[in-house]
Amino acid sequence: MADGSAKGTVLFVGRDIFLGTMVSQVVQKTGFSYRSSVPANVIETVSGDPRIRAVVADLKESKEFLSEIVESGGTGSRPRLIAIAFHTDIDSKRQAQKAGFEHVIHRSQIQSLLPQILTEKKP
Repeated sequence: MADGSAKGTVLFVGRDIFLGTMVSQVVQKTGFSYRSSVPANVIETVSGDPRIRAVVADLKESKEFLSEIVESGGTGSRPRLIAIAFHTDIDSKRQAQKAGFEHVIHRSQIQSLLPQILTEKKP
């Protein structure tokens, strides 16, 4: 596992092992460390770890916790909020954008877009 302590941590919110593995691989390739949490614990997890620079949420599982995930982004250094959705789930994408997620990407875009989002400079 790559040591991402200098860049910080990316928190994956969800239980999907396949999706979590895909996110973990991208996170480590971009030089961050990886951590995961279930949606119900996201506020506690983010507020307890000031190194978290981004929260990547699986919308399939996190739909009922969107406000909690966005609220967790208000703690500490304001991590980026990124949601992952199925390309056919337009409703979830709209809900995530309305809730305050900065980026909503499709599962098929993880390898191509997630590295770019994680490494771009925040305004």
